[in-house]
Amino acid sequence: MKKTNHNHPQARTWRDITQQVKPRAMSRSGRWRMTMTFCRITAAVLVIGLLLGSVVVFTELFKEHPRKIASAVNAVPVKDIAMRTDGVLDHAWLTQTLALSPRATLMELDLEQLRDRLLADEQVLSATVARKFPATLEVSLSERSPVALVNAQLGNAAPRPLQVARDGVVYAGLGYSRDLLESLPFLDGVKLVKQGERLQPISGMDVVASLLATARNEAPHLYKNWRVISLARLESDAELEVRAANIERIIFQAQSSTDFLRQIAQLDVLIDSIRAQADQPVGEINLALGRMTDGRIQVPVSFKEPVVGLAQPELPKPAVTQFFKPTHSTNREL
Repeated sequence: MKKTNHNHPQARTWRDITQQVKPRAMSRSGRWRMTMTFCRITAAVLVIGLLLGSVVVFTELFKEHPRKIASAVNAVPVKDIAMRTDGVLDHAWLTQTLALSPRATLMELDLEQLRDRLLADEQVLSATVARKFPATLEVSLSERSPVALVNAQLGNAAPRPLQVARDGVVYAGLGYSRDLLESLPFLDGVKLVKQGERLQPISGMDVVASLLATARNEAPHLYKNWRVISLARLESDAELEVRAANIERIIFQAQSSTDFLRQIAQLDVLIDSIRAQADQPVGEINLALGRMTDGRIQVPVSFKEPVVGLAQPELPKPAVTQFFKPTHSTNREL
């Protein structure tokens, strides 16, 4: 029997046809993108190489030549001293106090030692000293401000008026105007204690400063007549005594510094009332003994007896004391 061959040849497709076609050429934009990518990669490699090289070079430099680098930085002498202050001290005082060598460089300076020189002057409350390269020394000062004067002696110098700050520090101030010093009252009733070449701070000056600041800011017409303020009874009776040009004694209650505004307002109104009702010199006004009567505060006022003649001197008569009632309210705002 004849067998039929069923092995037919495999069908062919168009993919099996050999075609002589050139590959598609790359466009201009594609070539540009490839070039830029290559440039970026090359630049990144160069930058990384430079950074690594710099690190290696400087590391070796610091290992092998630390003294040379320090001497190069330290070679420039100080050319300028920059000063900032909230007070009256000037650049001439600063230069004299620091006393720097003309050839001194920033790295040679001992900043703590320079700061101690500045703080040795008690007018300086705080100080900071810093280097600013290449050749500038920066100094910042905070100064004490005087609130009163006291006659005292420092070292071998003759007694003279010294300034007293709010914190009680007694010091010989510099740079203050004559008008400011003449406006400050003197202190009395204080005991000055020496500690080496300095005087110990006066206790209670924060209360005194509050009274003086309130009077100066709220009633300058009263404050300008104040000459002396005594602390003799501050600790025992919580009282401050003021001696003014027109009143022999004004006594303030000093238990609370916030009460000074009320007392000064009472004093202002009371003086106006005395001028309107009486023509006698006032000996004492005691605001610490004021009492409330009929909705008004009555303050004891002592008048000095006028001198009639000197032909037949008599024993001095005691001052006449009475509770003085103002003609209008003492709650007037200053």
